[in-house]
Amino acid sequence: MDGQWRRISAWIGAVALTFTLCFSAYRSGLFFDEDFYRLETALIACAALTGVAGCFRVLRLRTPIWSYAPFAIAAAYALHLASHPASIKSTTDDFLRWTAYGSWTVLLGAYLADPRRRKAGWIALQLTGAFVAVGGWCGWFGWIRYPDIVFLSDQAELAATGARLAGFLQYPNAFGAVMAAFALVQWQLLASGSRAVAFAASLLFVPYTAALFLTESRGAWLALAFGAALSLVFRKKDKRGYGLAAAGVAIALSAAAARASFAVMERGHPADGLWMLLAGTAVGGLLVYALGDRDRLPFGGRANAVAARAAAAATSLPGGALVLLIGLLAAYELLAGGSSGGARIDGHFETAAARQLYYADALRMFRDHPWFGTGGQSWRMLVGLYQSKPYIGNEVHSGYLDMLLDTGLLGLALLLAMLAGFAVQLWKQAGSAWGPAAVLLAHSAIDFDWSYGFVWLLLFYWLALHLAAGEPPSGAGEAPAPPPRPRPSGFARPRPALAAPLGAALLLGFAAAALPAAWRSAAAASERDAALASAAKAARASHLRAALRANPAWNRIRLELAPLLPVRERESLLLTGLRYEPHSPSLEYQLGMTYAELRNPAAARDRLREALRLARFDREAQNAAIARMATLADSFANAGRADESRIAAEAAAEFYERYRELYRRTYEGRDNPWYDRDKALFTAAKVNAAGAMTLLGRTEEAAAVLREAAQENAPDWKERAERLLRQLERGND
Repeated sequence: MDGQWRRISAWIGAVALTFTLCFSAYRSGLFFDEDFYRLETALIACAALTGVAGCFRVLRLRTPIWSYAPFAIAAAYALHLASHPASIKSTTDDFLRWTAYGSWTVLLGAYLADPRRRKAGWIALQLTGAFVAVGGWCGWFGWIRYPDIVFLSDQAELAATGARLAGFLQYPNAFGAVMAAFALVQWQLLASGSRAVAFAASLLFVPYTAALFLTESRGAWLALAFGAALSLVFRKKDKRGYGLAAAGVAIALSAAAARASFAVMERGHPADGLWMLLAGTAVGGLLVYALGDRDRLPFGGRANAVAARAAAAATSLPGGALVLLIGLLAAYELLAGGSSGGARIDGHFETAAARQLYYADALRMFRDHPWFGTGGQSWRMLVGLYQSKPYIGNEVHSGYLDMLLDTGLLGLALLLAMLAGFAVQLWKQAGSAWGPAAVLLAHSAIDFDWSYGFVWLLLFYWLALHLAAGEPPSGAGEAPAPPPRPRPSGFARPRPALAAPLGAALLLGFAAAALPAAWRSAAAASERDAALASAAKAARASHLRAALRANPAWNRIRLELAPLLPVRERESLLLTGLRYEPHSPSLEYQLGMTYAELRNPAAARDRLREALRLARFDREAQNAAIARMATLADSFANAGRADESRIAAEAAAEFYERYRELYRRTYEGRDNPWYDRDKALFTAAKVNAAGAMTLLGRTEEAAAVLREAAQENAPDWKERAERLLRQLERGND
């Protein structure tokens, strides 16, 4: 009876794990915090209950010490909440995320300690990979509707063939890293002692690798190569040749499937790529499986002997290396040749160059806050202050830099210590586990994969599958485990009598801090969704007010609510928001516009000046601020209020001059877009500023600016510039 219950509980747990991982992937990879709140609540609550159950031996659960490691990073974010972070809401969100990651690893450690449950856990992992890959392929074929499941662009530097597979993560590079990790898992499982496992891995190898090729993610390809090299080191010597040969076969057939899929996508019939994918999967799967064991060859008699000799030659170390080389050359020819345009293999490095700008600006930000950072999502909150050139970069494109900016050297040290501890734990136990893990860890160095909750959940799941194998089994009715052999440990172990109560206390403490915040955040997200679905203005305002009561630190809701309110109430609402994000350019900008509506030119000038300081390269904000102050100055002048008109006009001129000087310094010695007549990006600012200069009596400057604007390719503004210029010339006459 006890054994039956353990089997049932093992499969119930596997279903729960599969659902959690698949749900996490499907919800945009949990990139958006509002998609994560309810799952965070569930994970944190379940971990707390697990700790209590283990403490009082209700279920005789054991939570290994390594599973608590993520809570150290959660504590780093908690420290910021006790001080003055750049954003209270973003710091709270990251605190909740890391508390949820810690809760997840605790649950995994308790569940996977039993070998039977660990077997079910492997099946859950494979089902998750299949779900993510099949979902991506179905989106490519056009069989399911999901936002941005295929990234489309006519810019060659972004998509060489016009389309890239983004999957449920809605971002090709992150999806590519996940597919690379799952492909490497299959490559490792080819050497499994179980024929069923090896056969399943053989069949999954090609679809995963082909999906990876469809992402056109060069970073993911390099991360896969790094992870594969690491895995090869830990592979048994007599299996290395087979591993290389299997990789060569799979790469060639995957590239053929990807080439066909690119071609039919360009013709507008993406579903036609199914047949090549099925053929590659079948041929590649059977061939890879047969190469793994000559007893699996389907031939008889002399044909079998010939095939066996050929397989033996192909799976020797030199033979395997040759097959891999042939496969790589075939893939390069298929993807870099013909109409596929290289699939970004041999050109279009503009995006890589742009990241160098991000990294340089991020290091400048780090130098100002080296030890503890500035709290959650520091890059997004403060990038405008440090931006050296105009670019759109809400993400710093490096998980390690992101952690450094958020929590400083303290947080990065905690992160690296956690990963080093896991590495030491696994060194003798299951070193090959670091292959797929290395794919995710390496790619995160050059992209923002770690902004996806799914990536962290997957990484911890993979590590826990192997770390738990080194723990004594837990559960009722088990025979005493033999003493574990001495092995290096990255984590100090407390005395057994103290471990359970200490673990329970830690889990309850974090739950007490996190659960109310997660619950309120989920309630706010629900009210905001209701507001977005409401057509009536009053209903939207009511739902947004309720959302803000649930989570006052959520300034996005505040900015959405502000236009629906009377102007005086709007002023108070926005001022309150600065308590939660004191360096928010959006709040300062809206406050400036609100004061302009209240006809307070000095307050409008001060708020808009601060907004433009915090987001110097926000062209829309710059143009709008100049236009609003110029219009306000003209309005005061027509009303005979000369003092207020001068304040507003001086502000418009000041904003314009700073704007022009910013571009002069930024592009000194190079082509300056300020003078690009065809693009005419700044014509509106020039015309509005000229109007303000005219009110200030600076007619010669105004005329020079208007002549410049009149030569640019902006028909409406050109006409207005010419009209104002004629008026100035008549006035001078």
